[in-house]
Amino acid sequence: MLTPGQGLEIARDVLLYGVVSICAVTDILYGKIYNKITYPVILLGVILAVFSGFMVLKASLVGLLVGFLLYFLVFMMGGFGGGDVKLMTAVGALMGYPFVLYASFYSALIGGIMSIAAVIWKGKLLRTLRNVFSVFFSYPLSLMFPGMEPISLNPENSMRIPFGFAICLGTLWAVLEFHFHVSVFDFINIGGLVS
Repeated sequence: MLTPGQGLEIARDVLLYGVVSICAVTDILYGKIYNKITYPVILLGVILAVFSGFMVLKASLVGLLVGFLLYFLVFMMGGFGGGDVKLMTAVGALMGYPFVLYASFYSALIGGIMSIAAVIWKGKLLRTLRNVFSVFFSYPLSLMFPGMEPISLNPENSMRIPFGFAICLGTLWAVLEFHFHVSVFDFINIGGLVS
């Protein structure tokens, strides 16, 4: 028989798998991650944490904040859509901190691989690299030279990838590490260097 704590954990996990899967599908099919999915999940994540105790609530609120801030900064530079920010915020609210750091890292890694593959496929690698470096260096330069405006990525010149799909895969990767203590890196043995 399940204890109340185990029941809440199962509910949280089912909700996590459901939201990242649904958002991955809607992002692939329609290019959108819907507020009517992410906002209720953010709220439910915090409510479930309230019933799980103070430490879980604290982890949920910190996770929510970290997930939002990490992706909002990239959103401000034109790198992510608002739906991506809200989806990672929902992941943070549900799973807390430090899980959200792992999910964010793996999502960014997968999204980066998807982006590189897409620009190589379309033959736009050099132009894309030039645009990314221009945006990246314009922010520190704008702080050093007050009259200079930072450059944002122009959506018209950018290739769009369904980043919700990358968040889905990155989150599930983090689940493997946290819940099952299985790392993808455990299976990588480059030239026998890793034992």
